[in-house]
Amino acid sequence: MRLADVILDNVEPILNQWEAFAQDIWPGGHTVDAPMLRDHAADILHATAHDMRAAQTDLQRADKSKGNVRSDRTSDRVDAASDDHGIGRAKSGFHQMAMVSEYRALRASVVQLWRDSKPDPDLLDLDDLTRFHESIDQSLTEAIRSYSDSVHRARDGTTFTVRLPRAHAT
Repeated sequence: MRLADVILDNVEPILNQWEAFAQDIWPGGHTVDAPMLRDHAADILHATAHDMRAAQTDLQRADKSKGNVRSDRTSDRVDAASDDHGIGRAKSGFHQMAMVSEYRALRASVVQLWRDSKPDPDLLDLDDLTRFHESIDQSLTEAIRSYSDSVHRARDGTTFTVRLPRAHAT
């Protein structure tokens, strides 16, 4: 079974692990309800799995890992979910490094779940894992960008979004 299928078939177990981890690192030791903890995590997982299935060139995939994503439908889905997640975490008082920890936990949960499914690895599995990591890198990059923009807007008292241009490979 391909990794994207494992993700889509196991969103709830992955979210349970995400939720447990996020509860432990929530700022100020507050107890937070599951919908707040999970906010856009399911969207990130679904968008990541669809992104993994999409046709991409080696250059597009390399750009993803660097955060230099050219707009396309599947990448836009990852960016939208990640953007919402980053803004939500900034508004909740999350520290930026806690959000990075969330992504590490998400990455580890997915890989562990896949390993536990006892796949019979082949070259496509290496490609699946690489695509998963590239998509999660893209998601984290966008979430951090959105988080930073949200914090700057709140600090400056502005109501508009200042987006830094993304570098594109030429």
